[in-house]
Amino acid sequence: MLLFLGLVLLFVSLIPYMVYLFGIYFGKKPDAVLPLLKYPDISIIMSAYNEEQAIKKRIANIKECNYPVERYEILFIDDCSSDNTKNLAKSCLERSGLTYELIANTERLGTTRSYNSAITRAKNPIIVTTDADVFFEPHALNFLIGRLLSNEQIAAVTGELRPCMNASSTTMLEGVYRSFFGRMCDWESSLDSTYNFNGAIVAFRSDCIQRINDKRGADDANTAFEAIRRGYRAVYESKSIVYEDIPRSFKTQYRQKTRRATGLIEATLSNLDLLGKKRWFSCFFYPLRIFMYVFTPAIFFLSLLILLMGLFLFSPFLLIVIFILLVSSGVVWRQNLVFAFILNQFYLLAGLMNLGKDVRVWESTSSKKSGGSS
Repeated sequence: MLLFLGLVLLFVSLIPYMVYLFGIYFGKKPDAVLPLLKYPDISIIMSAYNEEQAIKKRIANIKECNYPVERYEILFIDDCSSDNTKNLAKSCLERSGLTYELIANTERLGTTRSYNSAITRAKNPIIVTTDADVFFEPHALNFLIGRLLSNEQIAAVTGELRPCMNASSTTMLEGVYRSFFGRMCDWESSLDSTYNFNGAIVAFRSDCIQRINDKRGADDANTAFEAIRRGYRAVYESKSIVYEDIPRSFKTQYRQKTRRATGLIEATLSNLDLLGKKRWFSCFFYPLRIFMYVFTPAIFFLSLLILLMGLFLFSPFLLIVIFILLVSSGVVWRQNLVFAFILNQFYLLAGLMNLGKDVRVWESTSSKKSGGSS
C-alpha cells in the first residue's frame, strides 16, 4: 500500500515536467532569428557589488562583443561595494573609450532597485540589464536584440545562461539542469511567453517597461511579468549565450540557488491575477509553473519518503541495493539528469521555506575570492 501511494504521489509531482518533456520533443519550435540589418541604440545597465576580481575582464568582454560600440552606453552601478570595485570600474571604463555613466549608490539597494534608478537615466529606447560577473559570447547581444525586434508583440527577451565548464560536480549538475531549463523556455516562447528569465542578460523596450517590480521577487522574472501584464510577450533566445562561474562547493551554491529560488517563487506568487486571461501563458504555462515551483518539491520529497518506508517494510536488502546503485551512478555519471532534478527540487523546497525573507539585497555567493552578485 505504501509503495503504491508513493508511486502515485511521485507521478503527480512529475506531471508538469512530463508535459514540458512532451513539448520539448514534439511541440512548436521558435523561429530563427534573422541577422540585424540595423543596430538600434541600447543602454546596458550593470549593477555590481564587490566585483574587483572580475570587473576588468567584464568591461573588456562587453567591448569585445560584435555589437557596435558607438551604438550603446553603459550605466555602471556600484551598490556600496566594500572593495575597490568602483575605482577599478571607473578606470577601466575611462580607458575603454566607451560611453558610460558611473552611478554610486549611497546605500545598498540590491539589483532591482538599482536597475530602476538607472532606467530613468538611460538615454536609449532599448535597455539591457546584466550582471557584473558573467561573460557574453561575441554574438550574444546581436541575437538578443534581433529577437526583441523580430516581432512588435515582444517587449522583453532573455538569453541562455550556461556554466563555465570545469570538472566540479556542481558545475556538471548545473549544466545538465540548464540544458533542460532552456528547452522548456524555448517551447513556452514559441507559443507565447516565459517568465523564467536569466538575470545575466535581459533586454526590454523602455516604451513598454518603465519600471521593474522591486517589492517582491527576482528582477529577471519581474521584468518578464511586466511585459506580459501589459499584453506583450516575454521570450527566450537560446542563441544569446552568457557564461557564469558556478560555485564549486555545494554550501556556496546552496546559498546562491536558494536565493534565486526564493526570488522566482515570490515573483510567481505575486502575479496570480494574470491567471485565466485568454492567452497560452495564462491558461497553460503559468499554472504548470505554479504547480512546478510551489507544489512539486513538497509532493516529490513526500513521495520519496513514503517509497523508502514502503521498500524498507517490503525488503530492507532491496532498499540497500537500490541506494548503493543510485549513489554509485551519481559518482560515476556526474552529468546525471536524475541527480540534477533531485538537487533542484531541494533548492526549490529551500526557497519555499525561505519565503518572507528580504532577498532583494544579495549576498556574496560567487566563486571569486571577493564574492559578488550572482
